[in-house]
Amino acid sequence: MALVYATMNHDHAAVLEGLRGVLGNGVSLLGCSAQGVACNERLTEDGFALGVLGLGGSDLRCAIGVERQVQDDSRNKGRRLAQTLKRNLGEAPKVVVLFYDPLCGADVEAIIEGVRLEVDCPLVGGGAGQPWGAPHGTFQFLENEVLAHGLLGMALAGPFTSEIDLCHGTVPSGITSVVTKSDGNKILEMDGRRAGDVWRETTGCRAEDMLDQSHFATWALGVEVTGPGGQTECAIRGVFGFDPEACAISLQAAVLAGSRVMLHHRTSEKILEGTAKMAANLAARLIDRRPWAVLGFECAARTFPFLGQAKTCKEHHQLRATVAPVAPWLGMVAWGEIGPCAGRPAFHNYSYPLLVLTD
Repeated sequence: MALVYATMNHDHAAVLEGLRGVLGNGVSLLGCSAQGVACNERLTEDGFALGVLGLGGSDLRCAIGVERQVQDDSRNKGRRLAQTLKRNLGEAPKVVVLFYDPLCGADVEAIIEGVRLEVDCPLVGGGAGQPWGAPHGTFQFLENEVLAHGLLGMALAGPFTSEIDLCHGTVPSGITSVVTKSDGNKILEMDGRRAGDVWRETTGCRAEDMLDQSHFATWALGVEVTGPGGQTECAIRGVFGFDPEACAISLQAAVLAGSRVMLHHRTSEKILEGTAKMAANLAARLIDRRPWAVLGFECAARTFPFLGQAKTCKEHHQLRATVAPVAPWLGMVAWGEIGPCAGRPAFHNYSYPLLVLTD
């Protein structure tokens, strides 16, 4: 199969047609639009960027699947996708990679819950992207089809191992609140007060800042997640919208009433420190193993819009040099990420999950 990322400037149907013409009908195509693409030593969010990673060989087994209109009944569609992947693979997968439309209103945590009902292997992935700015729409690629509102999966099996790590780069404010009222992907109240009022009071922003994407790129919401062993960590979530009438904040995943949350502030220094720590951790775990492919899913609000082009490219070069300097590397600049948290897969924003496939 071939994994494909492309920026939004392209005629995506023509891109898939061109790839199919060269690769032939025996190779599956899967992927999505992205804000930017990293391919080996190159990383860009400018112009017509296209990245492709080929997977094959007699020992590697691969299956792909799709669910449509994933904003409706997200949990069951996650479960159905996992069932399709297991059936097409013919065995339990060793790792599953997910791609989804982040702008259609799907509950990504519900998708993960559904997938986990069928498979217990590691999960990693990202939300399809678009250029930085006001949300307009994203696309997902399956064979020769370009679709929206989709959930795609890739399952791999064979004689390999994998390592997954994740970094954030946020500083907790120290002020904890409890979600007291929510409605799906909207937080309506925290500590019995309107969520937007609590947000403004904590961040010190003006009312008009609540409609500014650059404001939401600076602040994040840490949601406590409890793992299967009882351990607790924070999944970092970004706010994707503000409802002035209800004074509510909207996320890419539901946060249930009773959840403990804390505002986090982001700095470029903490982001780069987190990436360096993740690189060192992975390098230590990869001793005596040869990486043969790396997939990255870096948040779109970390890269050029926040770190700037020079720091983003330096981050990528240093990470690659530490973890897997010669392995084929394909990364997407994603609008939402799936990676580990408290011993289980979880939905994140402002994060950088990395999947390393090794002998």
